[in-house]
Amino acid sequence: MKKFKKAILPIALSISVIGLAGCSAGGTKYISSKAGDVTEKDIVESIGASQLSKTATSMMIQKVLLDKYKNKIDQKSIDEQLQKAEEQYGGKDKFEQLLKQQGFTLDKYKDGLKVKAAQTLLINDYAGTNDDKLKESYEKNKHQYHLAHILISVKSESNPNGLSDEDAKKKAEEVLKKLKDGGDFATLAKENSNDTANASNGGDLGWSSKEDNSFVKEFKDAAYALSKDKTSDVVKTSFGYHIIKVLDEKDSSFDELKPALAEKAAEEAVKKDSTIVSKALKKLFEEYNVKSSNSDVEAYIKSMLEGTAAAQ
Repeated sequence: MKKFKKAILPIALSISVIGLAGCSAGGTKYISSKAGDVTEKDIVESIGASQLSKTATSMMIQKVLLDKYKNKIDQKSIDEQLQKAEEQYGGKDKFEQLLKQQGFTLDKYKDGLKVKAAQTLLINDYAGTNDDKLKESYEKNKHQYHLAHILISVKSESNPNGLSDEDAKKKAEEVLKKLKDGGDFATLAKENSNDTANASNGGDLGWSSKEDNSFVKEFKDAAYALSKDKTSDVVKTSFGYHIIKVLDEKDSSFDELKPALAEKAAEEAVKKDSTIVSKALKKLFEEYNVKSSNSDVEAYIKSMLEGTAAAQ
């Protein structure tokens, strides 16, 4: 129903393997056997110069970004994002287990969130998006609504498991009647909602504003016409039939909304100019005197800053 943005995990490949391909002795032995050994040289040759160049450059980008913006990253926002990720995956222990299965740690995931925040700061700095501009956006978005919904989906090509339109509407009306008879919204959402992204969480859609949301028109028209604790009638959209509730509403402070406003501003800047990231990075690399003695890495950096590097 609503898009959920996942933080991109930082690359875990060690930069120490760069430049070892010419080591005559083959480098450190990682694994030994009667059939032969696996050395650093073997790993370098297996990975290939292109991927090594991308990885080395990516890690350098992270280093300079985190150094440049270490005093500007909103730590509270990072902690809140981490908490949301843990909740989404069933708690801290389950989340850490999932990260471990993918070869990551909680600290590396947190570093990824910091890099993402630093990237936002970099783009906005280059675009000239300062606090004054963010405050203009804040005035349009400060009144926030905490929404929840129950979705009874209709069968379609993209959702073959949905109900027929008639049956979905009938079921939604039955759920609405239970709500009017005193039923608990979160409980009924868990029992009936087909939105797998939030049904287990009582249909919780988080906070949003009339100005900044990703809902379809029919949904937003109904949702933002409600006030706190009010529930809509059955609302039809392309997804099916919804029952919407405003769990809470408030005027948020600028500091509360600033991270989200800054991220949206950066996204808009990239939409307007697809080369802005490479141009901002070029300026940053010049400031930090970034260069490499490895010809493959140097060539990749050049192509990346010119916007001709292949996507990773």
